[in-house]
Order: sequence, then C-alpha cells, then structure tokens
Amino acid sequence: MVFRQADLTPCGVLFDVFKRKGGISHKELAGLILSDRPLSDGRSASSRASDRTWLSHFIVHAPVGSLQPGYFRDWGLAAQRIMSRLRQHGPRSMTFEKIIDLVCGEGCEPMCAALAACYQNVQLYRNALARFSKGQGHTTGERAEALLVLFVAVGCSAQVQTAIDYACAYVEKNLGERMGTPESAPVNGAEAGASSAAGDAPHAIGIVRVSEGYLTGDIHWIDPMGEGAVIGAMATGAADISDVEEDVSAEHARVSWDAERSCWLLRDLGSTNGTRLVSGASGEEKLLDPREAAELYPGDEITLGTSTTFVVME
Repeated sequence: MVFRQADLTPCGVLFDVFKRKGGISHKELAGLILSDRPLSDGRSASSRASDRTWLSHFIVHAPVGSLQPGYFRDWGLAAQRIMSRLRQHGPRSMTFEKIIDLVCGEGCEPMCAALAACYQNVQLYRNALARFSKGQGHTTGERAEALLVLFVAVGCSAQVQTAIDYACAYVEKNLGERMGTPESAPVNGAEAGASSAAGDAPHAIGIVRVSEGYLTGDIHWIDPMGEGAVIGAMATGAADISDVEEDVSAEHARVSWDAERSCWLLRDLGSTNGTRLVSGASGEEKLLDPREAAELYPGDEITLGTSTTFVVME
C-alpha cells in the first residue's frame, strides 16, 4: 500500500490498519482508544468521535507534534478493548495468531515508514516486535496482547522508546514476567501442535481496577477451575476482590466460569447500587438486574455503584 506524505503518521497508520484488516471503522476505533476525561473546554476526546471532520483533522491525519496525550485513554486499556473487538464472535473474528500477523505483518511496514518519517529508531521498533512475537515464557494470547499494547502505544505517542518502555512495564506487571530472548532454532511441529491444543482450554481472566482512564493496582487472576471471585467491600475469600469504594455492597457481584456455556459470567448478587457491564467490543452498556448474570469477555468493563470500575483481561 502507498501512503501519501500526509498519511505518514503513526496514528494515521494505526487507524488505517485496523480499518482495512480488522474491520474497525475510524469512528469505532476512536470510541475504543480516545479518552473520556474532559479537556480544557470541558468536553472529552471520545465525545467527539462522531465528528468526522474533527476526528480526521485532530487525530487520524493530525501532525505528530499536535497530538495531545490527553486525547487518548490508557494504552493498555485501549489495547484490551481492541483485542475484545477483534476476537468478538462473527465472520471476521480473529485468532491470537492472526492478531500477531496483523501487527507484525500488515501493520509492520506502514508503521515503520511512519516512524521513519518522524525520525524515530525503526530498528528498535522492529527489535521489539521480534521480542514480543517470538520471545520465550508467554502464551500465544499473551504475545498478541503485548504486541497490541506496543502497536497502540507507538501509534498514539509516535515515540518508539516511550512505547517500548510502556509495553515492557505492562508485560511485567500484567503478564507476569518480561519477554525472554527468542530461540535461535524454530519450534518443531510437535511443540506447535501442543501449543495449539492448549489454546482450546479455558483461560484464566484478570480483573484490574481502572481509575480516571488508567489501569491501577494489582491484577486479580481468576482460575476457571475454581469457584470464581466475589467483588465486594466485605468479600473475604482467598480469590475475592475488596479493592472497592464505599458504595459497593458487602458482596456485590461474582465472576465465575460457566462450564456448560463455556464462557465467563458476571452476576449481580442483589447489590444496593447496581452493576453495569460495558462491552469492550461494542461499547454497549448493560445494567444488570439483581441476581442477573451476563456473559463476560476480555476488554469488558465492570462498574459497581458509581465509581468502582474494573477492566477484564485475558
């Protein structure tokens, strides 16, 4: 694909690649990555996502130096939302392998060209792609997640070093350990087959607190083979989560794996101030009825009461 000079910005490439290869429109992607925090005029960047002229002028085709950091939500949270959107059920659903190919294949050369136009260290970015896609110690899903975080971070910041530092910190904090050095020899067919088969098993999911659009605190991992986790102000179980505000009920909601339906569920436990679930793929918001259960996917956001929000991670 040939880009016009005006298109050679990392942010422009980010929007173009996800539109052409991921089926995510500019408006939809803006809703996934732009911040809800008010700017100096009292409006947020996300509230302008439907304004095609503003979106094109100030985000997609904006000169690199004019993009304000406050326009974007936390890059890791944005990547989680994009992951959920790319993997949602439907004819264009993408596997983890296809997401890796998207970032390292179709998205690589346009992004490298855009970074070169910004006088960034393209080789350093290529090294990071290789490390995140081939490094040791992580599953295919974790590699896909790490690469999406890197791709979003470099697209929003246009700064290779900043994006790599953020992505490495994200991997260590949320995925358990840094990416190891890639092996010299390729993985043999038997090992590849074992990895593929393992991918069919249910994965643990993580719940992490979100404050003012940023991931905060530790990630709480929930084992699909266990009884799940209760979220609440007085939740005392070993896997339970009590990092909540005072308007959250003692036992407010439960997250658990439903083996019969092969999906994660969020259930309101009869809370006083309600449980809201926002789809990371579509942005659709649902207020759960007392005792109601809803399917839960990575990238979704859970809000308990008025000000306690968590994001779901795979």
